[in-house]
Amino acid sequence: MILYPQCDPIGLDVGSGPIESMCGVTTDRIKGRGRRWDLDNAEAVMALEGLYQSSGLWDRYWAKAFAHRN
Repeated sequence: MILYPQCDPIGLDVGSGPIESMCGVTTDRIKGRGRRWDLDNAEAVMALEGLYQSSGLWDRYWAKAFAHRN
């Protein structure tokens, strides 16, 4: 169950429109002209695109990933 009053102040999308739009944009980027992907690489690129489009998660994810790398 989505807690709408808590999501709205921090700018999280709670409607289906933005999610459905992102699905189309993301698959268009994967299926671009001249692109060929095997399943593993396509899933990896889709995960990165989803992370990139998530508000503020891209920088937090990579900061944490690099911190654990050392």
